Amino acid sequence: MFNSNFSTLKAAMDVALKRQEIHSQNIANAETPNYKRKYIVFEELLNESKMKLSLKTTSGKHIERTPKVVNPIIKTQKNTSLTNDGNNVDIDIEMVEMVKNALRYQTLSRLMSANIDRYNTVIRNIR
Repeated sequence: MFNSNFSTLKAAMDVALKRQEIHSQNIANAETPNYKRKYIVFEELLNESKMKLSLKTTSGKHIERTPKVVNPIIKTQKNTSLTNDGNNVDIDIEMVEMVKNALRYQTLSRLMSANIDRYNTVIRNIR
């Protein structure tokens, strides 16, 4: 019933929540010796999956296949060190990334609400 926007927006919102958790962990461990910064890779994977989604059909009446689910990957930045104890977390960068991520989540939330409002208007004639 719903288009692919709902699944894509839901996945992006889930990733944004997980990113906030990862940034919080990074900040909490900023003083932990040998702790390495973690981050999430998602947008690149999503773009790659869109490039690969070329469907072949034998008839124009075929139903579109549901889009492939893209799962985020949590990576660790191991190749750098900011302090003598081996830690590579920069609190200022993590705070900026948290704010950017919060704004991204807010935008995604508004897009999801707009999609739901459209469906309510069409299906239930609610405005």
